[in-house]
Amino acid sequence: MTMGISSIILCIMIGLSSGLMTYLTASGMSLIVAGTGNINFGQGAFYIVGAYICYYVTSAGLPFGVALLVGMLVPGAVGALLEIVLRPVHGKDMTFSWLIMLGFSYIMCDVLVFICGYKVRATPIPAFLKGVVRVESLGLAFPIYYLFTIAISLAIGVILWVVLNYSKLGMYFRAIISDRKMVENLGINVNLLYIAMFMIGTGLGGVAGALNAPISGISPKAGLTVFASVMPALQIGGMGNMKGCLPAAATLGVITGIASLVIPTYYNCVASACMVVILFFRPHGLFSKGMEA
Repeated sequence: MTMGISSIILCIMIGLSSGLMTYLTASGMSLIVAGTGNINFGQGAFYIVGAYICYYVTSAGLPFGVALLVGMLVPGAVGALLEIVLRPVHGKDMTFSWLIMLGFSYIMCDVLVFICGYKVRATPIPAFLKGVVRVESLGLAFPIYYLFTIAISLAIGVILWVVLNYSKLGMYFRAIISDRKMVENLGINVNLLYIAMFMIGTGLGGVAGALNAPISGISPKAGLTVFASVMPALQIGGMGNMKGCLPAAATLGVITGIASLVIPTYYNCVASACMVVILFFRPHGLFSKGMEA
């Protein structure tokens, strides 16, 4: 196999890994959008908090699996507090919630600057995930950690799908997305459901950041740029449509991966360009007719 084809396949795999981590972040935002009607502009802050937690937990000598778990639980807990702060503006002009979430994102990033400084930190890849898987017949070598991120992201996606479609909690979520008043009239505590939505949504952002920590350097202000990479997947998949997040994010990841080989100077613009073109013809995205779970 020629080096050119090998490079393309490797870029596709790396792009798919990046796209699936974007899917975790975007699906968390999509759940919050579908349930509360609020776009979580603070999702980038939860992402970078998860990344820093991964760095510090692994630096303390604890297993990488513990770092991923804590990187999901702590942002989830903070997300629950954010929901309580946002509760008075639920159902009102979305500008209020947007400003609160955006302000929260800036505050969290500044808190990280105060605690961690501006130094870019690198999280080492765990020893058992170092190295490559070689396919000698094809002349390919796949980094184990990228394969790991793909597997973990898909596993989390499957668990999320099962919870939303086959659990009692998922039934409540789908009900509140369809008709909040009906759920309230049945005597179900809607506020607790909103807290659960925020915990799951922000926790997904946190674990995505933790997974990405060994791949890219961590800096406090990086949380402010995450939203720009997540929004194309969110919009193309359909705002509030969790079913559309996976194909949208995975496809954009692969396209961006190939673009990094073809146009390395401008590949970061490809996802946004795809979003603009698709929304011109499909304003609700490719996979949505409106708000869906």
